[in-house]
Amino acid sequence: MPDFNYTTRSSDGHIEQGILEANDRRHALQVLNRRGLQPVSLEVIIPKVNNHWSRLKDKIFWLNNSTQNSRADSNLGKRSGQSREKVGLQLLKRLMELHSSGLPIGDSIKILSKRLLQAEQRTLAQAMWRELSEGSTLAGALARQPKYFSSSISYVLEAGEATGNLTPILKKVIDYLEEKQAIRQKMLTSMAYPGFICTVAIGVVILFLTVLLPQIENMLARLGSEMTWSAKVLIEGSSLLMSYGPFLIICTIIAAISLRQWRQTESGLKKTDRWFLRLPLIGAIIRYSDLFQSGNLISTLLESGINTTETLRLTERTVHNYELRSRFKTARHQVNEGLSIAQAFRRNQFMPDIALDILAVGEDTGNLSESMHEVTKSFREELSKRLLRLTNIVSSGALIFAFLLVALIAIGIVTSVFQVSQTLSM
Repeated sequence: MPDFNYTTRSSDGHIEQGILEANDRRHALQVLNRRGLQPVSLEVIIPKVNNHWSRLKDKIFWLNNSTQNSRADSNLGKRSGQSREKVGLQLLKRLMELHSSGLPIGDSIKILSKRLLQAEQRTLAQAMWRELSEGSTLAGALARQPKYFSSSISYVLEAGEATGNLTPILKKVIDYLEEKQAIRQKMLTSMAYPGFICTVAIGVVILFLTVLLPQIENMLARLGSEMTWSAKVLIEGSSLLMSYGPFLIICTIIAAISLRQWRQTESGLKKTDRWFLRLPLIGAIIRYSDLFQSGNLISTLLESGINTTETLRLTERTVHNYELRSRFKTARHQVNEGLSIAQAFRRNQFMPDIALDILAVGEDTGNLSESMHEVTKSFREELSKRLLRLTNIVSSGALIFAFLLVALIAIGIVTSVFQVSQTLSM
């Protein structure tokens, strides 16, 4: 019977490695499952001939692998943030497909590191496989790739690995990331047409100011006529923009850098996050985004059998806004002291009252996870409405701006032509 080199994780999260003798791979997996161990990787040990040629071949193979690994690490993370998130999402979907079919996580990652056709996904899978082969967990491997996976994802998967319910939690994570990508894509699509219109309008304005208007101005000057009011508005506006525009740009850059540096401190982060929550429309989007993520995570962890205390501890680390995270932290301590989740959230104004009423019913009936799931759906719907409203406002403002620019140019051209005609007829 062949020997298998295995890496497993026990129920308490401890990593174990060893050698197992079994009839085949399926038999080895059954033996590990009977022992209560979760396989991370399982590889058959192929006997090697111990001679100089085999050792030289292994040495060359090791050097090639080291060179490829260093090149792979240097190629990771060269894309934009959104593209990297898409790469991470696609890799998790492929991982879910293999793991759902019965393959251990380690073997699934190993297959992906060799079989994926997309170069960046394959490089990412190779980096994750190296972490897993060294005894790291899936959550740990993801945490070492922050450009592709946010910290909240690794926290959620860490809880799934600790309880042995990785598959449903991984599916929840994929659903959340897909919905997040869909919302972002919808916003970009909604802003594409207004952005194009504004770009064309600004191009027309630049063309008029740099080509047409100087010619009209020279013509009127030769004829001894005055500029029309619309042409004067355009000329004076462009002069002000050319005079003070660079200064305004520099001030904006300095203010943005200063704000970013201030947000690196705890006091700055606390104050700015509190201000962001008070902004019209933007504050509601920030709040419902955090509520949607935290509610989805609480529902997932409770359904996976994790106790309330651990669920709240893991969820607290995924709340991005400092003010909301402070409220959640206070509520978590109050829950540990004996309050219900609905009561603690109500005292700290973490969720809307109607959502807390639903949670209170869920706690009374012993079905808190289902109630949290329903609440999360309402948060998602409210977030989509707020985002749609924001895109409508921005797109409408952009279209109005473009219309006013084109209208002002049209009026300037027409009135200038009339002025020239009147001058010639005199």
